[in-house]
Amino acid sequence: MFSEVEMARDVAICANHLNGQAPHHQILGRLLKDLIHEKACREHGFYLGITALKSIGNNKNNNDENEDNHQAHILTFPVSFTCRTFLPARGDILQGTVKKVLWNGAFIRSGPLRYAYLSFLKMPNYHYVHSPLSEDEKPYFQKDDLSKIAVGVVVRFGVLAVRFKEKPHKRRNDYYVLATLERNDSFGPISLTGSDEPYM
Repeated sequence: MFSEVEMARDVAICANHLNGQAPHHQILGRLLKDLIHEKACREHGFYLGITALKSIGNNKNNNDENEDNHQAHILTFPVSFTCRTFLPARGDILQGTVKKVLWNGAFIRSGPLRYAYLSFLKMPNYHYVHSPLSEDEKPYFQKDDLSKIAVGVVVRFGVLAVRFKEKPHKRRNDYYVLATLERNDSFGPISLTGSDEPYM
């Protein structure tokens, strides 16, 4: 789940951006932007934040200073740092907020994890409720004890399967999770913070 890992990568930055400014501030800013755009990796999961900057090496480019092209103005620095990460895995127990309910299941968001799908097949004893005559009433799943899985409800669930999807140029990589409420009595809607009353 949550980890703190040491990572190393090359950070490319335009030489013009370093004029008159502290180089390490600009390099760190570029690194942060790169991690935000990439969002996640297969090995470590979601990037949550840089916790320590270990080292910044010397520029690795060996371009001729008199060379008049774009590449000559790009500097590349090897950077070592530690990063807080979140890697969803089969068997994890998570909690998140229901964002959408369909007849065949619900979509849950948990922290950086935007796509946790809970199929109706993995909701024991819940049944789908929707009134086509009422536009104001949104669909939801409900048990005989009247507990509901509806938009806005916080749900504790188990991770049944995980899939990583790498986007072109590593922009906004993401994880997709199949959720389940089976085989654990603690799974399902949970009470609000500061309240002992369950969602009903």
